[in-house]
Amino acid sequence: MSERLKVGVIGIGSMGANHARVFANRDDVDLVGICDSRPEAIARISHRHRVAGFDNIAEFLEQAQPDAVTVAVPTSLHRAVAETVLRAGVHLLLEKPIAATVEEGREIVALARENRVKLMIGHIERYNPAVQELRRRLQAGELGEVYRVEVDRVGPFPARIFDVGVTLDLAVHDLDIISSLLGTQPTRLYCQSQQLLHQNHEDAMIGLLDYPGGILAVLNINWTTPVKRRQLRVYGRKGMFSVDYLTQDLILYENPAQRDSELGWGPLGIAEGNSIKFHLPKQEPLAREVDFFLDAIRTDADLSETVESSLAALKLSQMLVQSAKSRASLDVG
Repeated sequence: MSERLKVGVIGIGSMGANHARVFANRDDVDLVGICDSRPEAIARISHRHRVAGFDNIAEFLEQAQPDAVTVAVPTSLHRAVAETVLRAGVHLLLEKPIAATVEEGREIVALARENRVKLMIGHIERYNPAVQELRRRLQAGELGEVYRVEVDRVGPFPARIFDVGVTLDLAVHDLDIISSLLGTQPTRLYCQSQQLLHQNHEDAMIGLLDYPGGILAVLNINWTTPVKRRQLRVYGRKGMFSVDYLTQDLILYENPAQRDSELGWGPLGIAEGNSIKFHLPKQEPLAREVDFFLDAIRTDADLSETVESSLAALKLSQMLVQSAKSRASLDVG
């Protein structure tokens, strides 16, 4: 594989257009084409980046001959589009979730292995500098024993998303992040949801997940809030880490009441202490994600962990939807 790669984008909606922009701004790749079913979108993006536009995937792959592509089509189309790309021997960065179902996701994984090409799933929050710094500090033990994680991922309803509900579209982000931060999967979960605006699926959910060691995760995810908020909080013996995904801020709120080995927590086990805001360089998570993908192609790096984590997050998302429908808690297994 030559150092300079030919790349393209299939599906140029909101996320796909961003992928095209990131590719076009790099000096180590050539954006050789974009593909979409909408003529107006093709005209707009192809003109913006002075690149060939296609409305047929097979023609795009045959004529542009990309080494790698991003696929950012509706989730219900992931399986079919991914098969076309992978059978053409093209490396694939597939936007999350990996597929509409775990079964379809595993079929995509098998196709990538069969055709010996790289497959990576676009869980963009993994590449947020604040999340990466949080992971480093948790692994260093700076929070002590973790006992709870809370997530708020809320905002207005996006009319463009019609084929999945808020759980598969948004909660899958945090399910991937939480399991990555904790280094384990939950054992049990429960969910309640609402359908206020979406015609076919839930647009608000509250999820509870039990992780090994008594760690509790609480998800507040919806499309029914008039302000966009993306926050993650991790609680431990030594305090609380707070992440704002949008501003890329990481703050530690210290707990000065350290645990006594004999007395345990006791009534004074939690107290208000100092707050420390860490100064991190602001970087676009999508650009960092694309860096990771292209480096994996050039170095033949193993991407199986990202794929398996994506499958696990999809499984949990589906189980949360099932729990909400049945009003029952479920063993993850």
